Amino acid sequence: MSTDLSTPVLLRRIAQLEATVGRLSEDLGSLRSAVSKQGMQLPRTQGVRARVAHAPSPATDNQHAQATGGLAGATARGEAARVQWVKDGLVVPGEQLAQAWGLTRQALAPAADRGEVFAVKVGNRLYYPQTFLGMDREPVAAICRALGDLTASEKLMFWLHEHGALAGKGVAAALEAGTALAKVERLAAAWARERGASRVTTAA
Repeated sequence: MSTDLSTPVLLRRIAQLEATVGRLSEDLGSLRSAVSKQGMQLPRTQGVRARVAHAPSPATDNQHAQATGGLAGATARGEAARVQWVKDGLVVPGEQLAQAWGLTRQALAPAADRGEVFAVKVGNRLYYPQTFLGMDREPVAAICRALGDLTASEKLMFWLHEHGALAGKGVAAALEAGTALAKVERLAAAWARERGASRVTTAA
């Protein structure tokens, strides 16, 4: 039995993936800019936005090719963005975070199950936000719980974004400067609601 790849459901799914990649492209660009402003040298690589722009258009004469290319292309671009996070040092292996917190690597999994930490899967490995290394577990857990059921990539964007509500600082820098944890938790909850509403709008 053949599968109809031109169905509205599949095409809508492709649109959702493309929208997600677009948001990741914008966020990654702003994060690279923020890291550069802090004096860190980043490798000169073609950005995700450029790769999206130069990728073959899914609009072809054949709807089968359109659906297959769009889905595979969105998946590949999402993976490329995650690989770049590793190269830029924005995420680190679990062993590194476990050592910083005085844990075994295996102890991170139960914490992730409780929503107290999260990891981005790149290839077959799990990577954690580099910003966690200099923080205590308690505030990390509180903020991660406030982010709810967002994807790991969306949570990472929150942690590395320079928030206007935090005087233009990232989460770790704001806490270090004396911002109350409760304020950051409220901001995290608001971020989660906004991103969740965005997904609903895209799906519609």
